[in-house]
Amino acid sequence: FLISDGRIERDSRSNLRRLMREMVERNILLVMIVVEGQRQSVQEEGTTGKKYRKKKDSIAYMKEVTFENGKPKVKQFIEDYPFPYYIILEELQSLPEVLGNALRQWFEMIAQLQHNP
Repeated sequence: FLISDGRIERDSRSNLRRLMREMVERNILLVMIVVEGQRQSVQEEGTTGKKYRKKKDSIAYMKEVTFENGKPKVKQFIEDYPFPYYIILEELQSLPEVLGNALRQWFEMIAQLQHNP
């Protein structure tokens, strides 16, 4: 597991993809855990309960601009993410459960690969 804020510079992504391919070839699973903190809760006038506002600085909603043939192209930050397995963690208290689920899924994948080579 790799724990980070998930922001990766564009120049580093190709090297990370190469490393990820090498890890997969060696049956090593790397899961990026992106710790972002909780969404903001807001109380709207005249309503009961809480509503949550999405975090604008979340990597799930971030956009980046690239230039192709001199023209700007806007895309989601996560579209070109070098980690095939990642978890965006908003509540730090859920980390043990999230890690347990990730490990369980990894064991299931390995078992399936061994039965279907």
